[in-house]
Amino acid sequence: MNHHHANQQPLISIVIPSFNQGQFIEQAITSVLGQNYPNIELIVIDGGSSDQTLQIVEKYQHSIRHCISEPDHGQAEAINKGFRLAQGDILAWLNSDDMYLPCTLSKIAAAIGNTTEPALVYGGALYFYEKTTYTFGELPPEFDPDQLTYFDYMIQPSTFWNRRVWETVGELNEMYCYVLDWDWFIRASKICQFTRLEGEYLAIYRLHGSHKSGTGKDARQEEILRVVETYASQEWIAAYHDVYKVITPLRTWLYRLSRLKLYWLRYGLYPRLYLKYGKHCIEDIILSLLIVPHISTEPRFNRLKPYPSF
Repeated sequence: MNHHHANQQPLISIVIPSFNQGQFIEQAITSVLGQNYPNIELIVIDGGSSDQTLQIVEKYQHSIRHCISEPDHGQAEAINKGFRLAQGDILAWLNSDDMYLPCTLSKIAAAIGNTTEPALVYGGALYFYEKTTYTFGELPPEFDPDQLTYFDYMIQPSTFWNRRVWETVGELNEMYCYVLDWDWFIRASKICQFTRLEGEYLAIYRLHGSHKSGTGKDARQEEILRVVETYASQEWIAAYHDVYKVITPLRTWLYRLSRLKLYWLRYGLYPRLYLKYGKHCIEDIILSLLIVPHISTEPRFNRLKPYPSF
């Protein structure tokens, strides 16, 4: 399916799944509609929100191609539902508490807009801590399909693919609540090469009190383990259990710090330790992503001023 001619940009379909995210969803919507890109299809799939979400979405009804609000069985089902409606040549989803940075879609179209083979492109993101406005940037490592089975170094809102990938890989696994993106990325890595946009920040990844990855606890850990046991090597599966024993008390300690609102220690000290001592002291402890979501084997934390729109 190709929706552009030689003189027209490819259609980019963005699905925004949402459930009671009224405090954030308008920023997500405007970050899509405010792109300097002319050919966007925006689809909002709401799980039957009871807050102000629908009132906000209605303000942009003329710019939203499809909007569905009905109960569902979770985020994966909502995203799958949205992509069944999507007509785009390039696809992605943006969670309702995240945002795209300016010019992101133009960069994506330039990277894979004319590609006929399965193609996935990804970049970095700014992590924004809602209560502190502390912001740092993360640039993911080069694509390595083996490492991707160990831990999820992909940054979901900064990842885009063409229709060939989605049609070949299939839909998200709806049994997952926390690792639906990681599982899908691993499956996609088996059918195409991922391309990193070197040095490019594409999205803002918002972390807040109700952020799903930060509240999953044991349920999230069980899903991580299921993915590891499904795709990783036998050596890593065996090592993972030992690593988890080390990580668990550290995760508990950091959670208690967050309850005490010592954000400077939880979110400021960790990047400083990493920069000072390097991965030789820390990497083995955090491979399973239980302390900092989506950390890579060689992350580069850059101190950046809070994004000026906040």
